[in-house]
Amino acid sequence: MQIQGIDERRLASERMGGHFVVFVYTDGGASQTPGAETWAVDSLLITDAAMPEVLHWLTENLPTDCCWSLGLVLSPATPSTETDVDVAWIVGSDVLNMSPADRSPEQQRIAEEMMTRRGQVSLL
Repeated sequence: MQIQGIDERRLASERMGGHFVVFVYTDGGASQTPGAETWAVDSLLITDAAMPEVLHWLTENLPTDCCWSLGLVLSPATPSTETDVDVAWIVGSDVLNMSPADRSPEQQRIAEEMMTRRGQVSLL
């Protein structure tokens, strides 16, 4: 991570909101493979929202004992449920949908952090 100061006059444009993707992972039941975890995932698109609104929505709507990922939609400029989207993950990533054996060490760390957040949805 790098942190650098910036002259506010460098801001060419600003907008108050953005478009976000939320993956909400819940226990998907028993796995056919011993020791493997299974998850059900709800993928949601939140459009034209400011980050505080998104965090408030998460606080109010996430189910108990879930894992979740939050991403900022980079493109297209106006996403819909019918468009492909490029996402920059803010919290977590789509690692719970892959086999633990296929995860890189970084992906495994993210998955473990997501599991740690289960039931801890105190965002405010």
